[in-house]
Amino acid sequence: MIYIDFIGGAHGNYLEFICNKFLAKIKIKGSPFNDLGASHSKKYLESKVFENGHYHLDCNWYPKEKLLDSQAINISIQHQDLLPLQSISLLRAGDYNIDPDQLEVDTYNKWDNKHYQWVRDNLINGFFTNQLQSSYNAVKDSSWPLINSIRDFKNLPNWIQEECTNVHNLTLHELNADNPDCPRNILREFFKLGFKYPEQNGFITVYKNMTYDVSTNVSVFPYGCFYNTEQFIIELKKLAHDLGYTFEPDAEFLDLHEQFLTLQIYKDSKIYCDKIIDRIKNREQFNFPKLDLLQESYLTAQLELCYNIELTNNLKWFKNSQEVLNEC
Repeated sequence: MIYIDFIGGAHGNYLEFICNKFLAKIKIKGSPFNDLGASHSKKYLESKVFENGHYHLDCNWYPKEKLLDSQAINISIQHQDLLPLQSISLLRAGDYNIDPDQLEVDTYNKWDNKHYQWVRDNLINGFFTNQLQSSYNAVKDSSWPLINSIRDFKNLPNWIQEECTNVHNLTLHELNADNPDCPRNILREFFKLGFKYPEQNGFITVYKNMTYDVSTNVSVFPYGCFYNTEQFIIELKKLAHDLGYTFEPDAEFLDLHEQFLTLQIYKDSKIYCDKIIDRIKNREQFNFPKLDLLQESYLTAQLELCYNIELTNNLKWFKNSQEVLNEC
């Protein structure tokens, strides 16, 4: 067995299908694509040669020990992959069908799963617990108690809570089962930091931890090539050569990959946003098109890096380029 290790959303299921069909040439029935466009509807008529999984998690479903003394394929990600990957991961990982533009609604429960609980925990720790502490510490009198959580704040004497709220405008946000919605501006700031400092992005952090035993023979397959047919073919030929197979794209392969690309609604998201940034740099006057939350976050990060500023983080994002240029 040849194992494909990948982060949820990085097209490990599609690569498994392609490798089994066009490299190992096993018999397969029909299309791999489900209603969400994910390759989760594979129907193999023979035993698989390639098998995908999140083996880096080393959990009951995907024990990492499977990879010992085996051949593995690692789907690699780079900084420039983060915007499309995060978007597609929300939609496809686990077939959760999470719309990145509606993430502020029922956030807590949408991320209450094995794929995204770690993201939810990072959000809570960074923007609800830590920011409450830092806001409180900035205004607290030396005689006030220290706090480490929202619960601690709620246990403070009423007069301290009232002073924090009414005098210092300290806002108390919670994200839990009873308060499942997360304000959009907090989510925008959360994702912005991941785009602005990609080495701290959760996906990059997880990918850096995708290490393997010396007994595992690992081939690397770049995520970015999935969206460029020519580059995808080049990487498949390299992979086939490494694994002792041959690969030549035929009409069936090209037709299948064209279907795949048609279903990738976020594949050009970074290109789209980078064009907007270029227009702002050129000081063009224009109204912004409809942008989803991740696109807003990415644009905010890139503009802050470009102009060395911190943009105002309103609940609603900017309406037009002039509003942004006024802050630059």
